Amino acid sequence: MSEQGEPVVSIVKLALEKKLISLKHVDQCIDLVKKSKNIGLETTHEEVLVKQGILSEEQIQDLRDMCQMAEGGTVFGVYRLGRLIGQGGMGKVYEAVHEVMGRSVAIKVVSTKFTEDKNNTVRFYQEIRALAKLNHPNIVIIYDAGKVNRRHYFAMELLSGLSLKAYVDSKTFLAEKEALKITRATARALGHAHAKSVIHRDVKPENIIFDANNAPKLTDFGLVMHYDTDHKTLTQEGMMVGSFHYASPEQVDGRRDIDGRSDIYSLGATMYYMLAGRTMYTGGSPQELLSKHLKGRYVSPKQYNPSVTGHTLRILRKMLMVNREKRFQSMEQVIDAIERPSLRSKIIMAAYTALAGALLFFVGTLMQRFMHIF
Repeated sequence: MSEQGEPVVSIVKLALEKKLISLKHVDQCIDLVKKSKNIGLETTHEEVLVKQGILSEEQIQDLRDMCQMAEGGTVFGVYRLGRLIGQGGMGKVYEAVHEVMGRSVAIKVVSTKFTEDKNNTVRFYQEIRALAKLNHPNIVIIYDAGKVNRRHYFAMELLSGLSLKAYVDSKTFLAEKEALKITRATARALGHAHAKSVIHRDVKPENIIFDANNAPKLTDFGLVMHYDTDHKTLTQEGMMVGSFHYASPEQVDGRRDIDGRSDIYSLGATMYYMLAGRTMYTGGSPQELLSKHLKGRYVSPKQYNPSVTGHTLRILRKMLMVNREKRFQSMEQVIDAIERPSLRSKIIMAAYTALAGALLFFVGTLMQRFMHIF
């Protein structure tokens, strides 16, 4: 057994599975442990791996934590972990079940590498506080948060559906009516967040996931920003945060005074993806891609989806204005524009009403004449 109480083979096996070491390293490690024992020196496999420069102390600690976390499906705090759902720069997300309550959840477990930087730990708990403030049917629910051993985590609603990106990719692009419905629901969620002084700053198709009732839910508030003094320690002038394909021009510029209009732009870029089945811009490098957001010359989604109406294109155009002063100024304005019928629709409706009235008048006149004859 190792000093941490796990079977040595567990750590070595995990390192091998993660391709941190080779079979040759394993044989070398076992041989050195035996030789040390033969001359009266007690050493562990972990110590050998570190002394030989095969793994670092940090890597060994990560492997120990993984064994304690029971990635194979055993207990992590009060939760029993299941399959790995996804992973990113901040850590991993697992399916899990609360051992006492029996509730299925998704657990986000932060990487120890990420939390070595205190600013990153602050950022993680910022996400938790942001989610805890919010209560909306189109925002993922947070249940619990804390720390197990060296691992920070939080438990949230487990969403069973596809991400919006996966859903769009499965269909090439969405019908205008469906795209507007999803945009409106997400705008309502963001409007609720903005009313709580929370800006998301990373709205994109990957961060909108459908629940069991096929309702879109906004998730991953890892880049949120609060309208309070704390944000000054969490952002730096000239630092771009957000995703390259959906970042607002002010995010590209690295501005600190990011507000809800940035989310409006990113939601517009997400709406574009739904309508066109592709991102607004492509580029050979992040710099080329980001520079296009500052120019604002995108190909109309109508080129890829001819059924998109002028009314929707006008909404999209206003959401995607480079100058944020020219965009919609609130999510409420976005929702109102989506729900308000276009001038063309009004004209068509008026024409149909007039035609129906004339038809009824004509039928009525004929009936009167018919009755008069008999």
